[in-house]
Amino acid sequence: MKNTSTVLFFFLVLMSGMPALAVDKPNIIYILVDNWGWGDISLQGGTTPTPQIEELASQGTRFTNFNVQNQCTPTRSAIHTGRYPIRSGTQKVPAPGEPQGMAPWEYTLPELLSDAGYATAMFGKWHIGDKDGRLPNDQGYDEWYGTKESAMEASYTSTPQFDPEVFDVPHIWQGKKGEMSKPVKEFNHKSRALLDSEIVEMTSAFVAAQVKTGKPFFIYAALTQIHPPFLPHPDFEGSSKSGAYADIQMQVDAYVGRIVDAVDQAGIADNTIIILTGDNAAGEHSTGWGGEGGSNGPWRGGLSTGYEGGTRTPGMMRWPGRIPAGRVSDEILSDLDWYPTIANLVGEGARIPDDRPIDGIDQSDFILGEQEKSNREHIVTYVGNNVFSVKWRTLKVHFFTAEGTFSPIVQPTFPEVYDIRNDPGETRELFAAEGYSHLWVTKPVMDILARLAVSMKQYPNIAPGQEFEGY
Repeated sequence: MKNTSTVLFFFLVLMSGMPALAVDKPNIIYILVDNWGWGDISLQGGTTPTPQIEELASQGTRFTNFNVQNQCTPTRSAIHTGRYPIRSGTQKVPAPGEPQGMAPWEYTLPELLSDAGYATAMFGKWHIGDKDGRLPNDQGYDEWYGTKESAMEASYTSTPQFDPEVFDVPHIWQGKKGEMSKPVKEFNHKSRALLDSEIVEMTSAFVAAQVKTGKPFFIYAALTQIHPPFLPHPDFEGSSKSGAYADIQMQVDAYVGRIVDAVDQAGIADNTIIILTGDNAAGEHSTGWGGEGGSNGPWRGGLSTGYEGGTRTPGMMRWPGRIPAGRVSDEILSDLDWYPTIANLVGEGARIPDDRPIDGIDQSDFILGEQEKSNREHIVTYVGNNVFSVKWRTLKVHFFTAEGTFSPIVQPTFPEVYDIRNDPGETRELFAAEGYSHLWVTKPVMDILARLAVSMKQYPNIAPGQEFEGY
């Protein structure tokens, strides 16, 4: 017994000085839905059934106050850097030919995880850089498959005026770290309808392959739905009997379920974090762009606006045994927060850079249910280079307004103030109400903006497409 105890003692001493085994680090799958309105799921008032998403939410925590940027490109940048996109030159969706792309010297979430021992893969829509040096395999992913830009590219070659001499034919691409990305096939209406099915198949295959290696993995499954052109997979076409938009809602629901099933069938559910969110709200198509549908719930505005309807999307997270099941929280959570939160959940080896401002806030204690309150009480929304709005607690202050992507931008003489808890439609302006009763709220909001201004003076914002590194 004495010899056995001695051996055990030295074994424990040895183990105490060793890093945690890679298998102890959680696998992470981030499923991002494109142009997903807050009310596009049945749990939040949607009329198209989404049972798979309901089931996922019941197994984890649903965030009814999950906030994103107000367009595709900025949100994807925020998720990858934990920084306001205006810092990275990704503050808006670039038009073809404009300088663009997340700065190559950003230290992205997949780079952070790769350095912590993770296998990383991205399947789907990238939209934060279309040039070599700014593609997924340049920004931390071991492999990727999908589109460089928006789903709208699928319609380009269908226009009678399209000229391949002045604009390259859009393609679906693939690449591996350390190699040049290569075109796989033309991205058109036919391949667009099939792409999300491929994303799900590749995600499931990557899960199965990584289970055999024992190495932790991070998958970014960036679905291209629900975004124009509205082309459901043939298996779902007509399934809702309510039009293409509802067909695609059912498709998204089924595809989320398939990814969850892949994790469960691999036997790794207890050690796998699944995050499901949108990148921005439903856009003009909900009121005329394509005329198909889309709901931002009770919130005003949509894509490209600073209103709640433009910045809230569905959000939920599952980690069995770690994240409370069936919990619903209306605490403020931001896409910026995933970066530091995931780093802290991963633990050893996940290094958050200290040579640049990180705007995300670690929410690990809140997400794990160790505290009821979020660590965040404000959100700043930029549209391009302008601060459109600041949400502070349950109040919202607007400095610029627009009703949609193609609507005029209006700068009120004085900021507009709304109580978004009691007035989700942001219809009753409070700044001048009852003898300027809410004038005081501009003080904490201006303090927030002043701190940002100081930070951006110390670390100047990177210009879109900037080629040189440094501040």
